[in-house]
Amino acid sequence: MKRRKFSRFALIILSITFALISTFVIARPFRPALLPDKGANFGCATCHIDPNGGGPRNPFGQDWERIAIPAGDKYTDTLAKLDSDGDGFTNAQEFAANPVTHPGNPKSHPPIIPKAVTAKGKKTTTWGNIKNIK
Repeated sequence: MKRRKFSRFALIILSITFALISTFVIARPFRPALLPDKGANFGCATCHIDPNGGGPRNPFGQDWERIAIPAGDKYTDTLAKLDSDGDGFTNAQEFAANPVTHPGNPKSHPPIIPKAVTAKGKKTTTWGNIKNIK
């Protein structure tokens, strides 16, 4: 009788443990296909720090969780207009770059193209803010 109760108790504990572990381990392989590049460039690493997926998310992954999941797991215009990694380029610009750059990594961004300005009829190129040197 005691053995039967123990077996039933052990089975219940194992079932609960398996259920809890499986919810954390199950990958979401459909999500990369929802991205503009269909996950072809970075796969799970588009959102996760670990390239195999799971675990902590990079800045783009955090924005995906905050914006796209509540919207039905969709890449929305709001998410496209954000600069998740703070590199000065929107997520849409990063996905549209050739080659595609990583929207969750501030060190990966499209090339910075110098701006041409016209001053007193002459065309000049600026490379950023230049301070007066005295």
